[in-house]
Amino acid sequence: MAPAAAQWRHFGDESVRATGYFGGGFSEPINPVARNLDTGWNLAGGVGVTSKYVGVMLDAMFNDFGVNRSTLARNGAGDGSQRYWALTVDPVFHVNHRGPVDFYLTGGGGLYSQITDFDLRGFREPFRDRGFNISNTTYKPGVDGGAGFAFNFIPRSRVKIFVEGRFHHMFTRTGASFVPVTIGLSF
Repeated sequence: MAPAAAQWRHFGDESVRATGYFGGGFSEPINPVARNLDTGWNLAGGVGVTSKYVGVMLDAMFNDFGVNRSTLARNGAGDGSQRYWALTVDPVFHVNHRGPVDFYLTGGGGLYSQITDFDLRGFREPFRDRGFNISNTTYKPGVDGGAGFAFNFIPRSRVKIFVEGRFHHMFTRTGASFVPVTIGLSF
């Protein structure tokens, strides 16, 4: 009974607690969408629960990419952008979540949206001065997975600086993939 009681106390110290993060950075598109897009930027955040080694997060992300010049010329547009947002549920596996340095793996899936906008200046004579905007929005499922490091910047604090790279893939007809690199604060 004594060894069992000692084990129970050990596991009892590892309570589940609330956690969250927010950050931003740059995003790199991956082919086939990379042929049409420039490097973009991202914002990300999430809330969840974690124990010593395992947690689950509800993540939200937004990525904005400019459309490159050759694609704009092909479509007769003066300007364009492609934006993605997603809400995903992601398990997280930590090496040392409560220590001063943590490495973690995460991945999951959820709902993605792709919003494509083109500004067609001079498309038709009546719209020459004002331009004409065409927008298309698509909602599809998608998956994500990646890894990151988190570092304490205040000793014994729950607030950490993190750097993370995560692959996202939206299940469109041709597939839409990109990798945002995010820097921010986790708590």
